[in-house]
Amino acid sequence: MQETNHHWVQAAPFRALVLWLVELTGLPWVVLAEQAEVPPAVVHRLLHGRGGRRPARIPRDCAARLLALDGHALTHLARQRR
Repeated sequence: MQETNHHWVQAAPFRALVLWLVELTGLPWVVLAEQAEVPPAVVHRLLHGRGGRRPARIPRDCAARLLALDGHALTHLARQRR
């Protein structure tokens, strides 16, 4: 099955979102990936890249799940974990 451009979105806004949520909550990115039900490898690659290059795009479904994360709920989770 061939993947077309409508299966992908620009990565930069979602990279910024994950970094902001890490800063806001103090939670590790892997916990954010778990909460969003996004494969940790996708978030790791989003933040750290592969071979020194961060991706320009990510799968649309992963982006939607990251966007659905709730900062208030994540802050509450962070407080519970302390």
